[in-house]
Amino acid sequence: MAGVNNNQDKKEPLPEIPLPLLNDPRPAPDTDQVVSAFKTLEPTRNFSTMTKSPCAKESFIDGAAVGLGVGLLKAMRSGANRSAANWGFGAFVLMTVGTWEYCHFKIRERRQLMASGQMPVVNTLDVDAAKRREAIAAQREV
Repeated sequence: MAGVNNNQDKKEPLPEIPLPLLNDPRPAPDTDQVVSAFKTLEPTRNFSTMTKSPCAKESFIDGAAVGLGVGLLKAMRSGANRSAANWGFGAFVLMTVGTWEYCHFKIRERRQLMASGQMPVVNTLDVDAAKRREAIAAQREV
């Protein structure tokens, strides 16, 4: 018979498999990086400043709108609310990541053009200050 050990009289020792120690002070190699990454998170600082990063607000708004739209359309079409929620959340994640990446791509593209001299570097603060000076001068003339 295939797969049956017919050597009952000759017993081979089983290979030793190292068992993990229950009180081992060292973390497992896989979880060490994850734990250290979570230790660096400061929710009050990291998540409160997230909206100040470029593209964040637009990406989340676009993702929420598309996710809501896809979820509602799926719910109206099939009537399965759980499936519609899954589709909506999936659309939210894909749209958020997609618009975030596209926005950052455009930022990198603009920086490369400015570095190569093909696009002039315009300081928006100077433009705003010039507009204010013109408005003040126009008010004085009136």
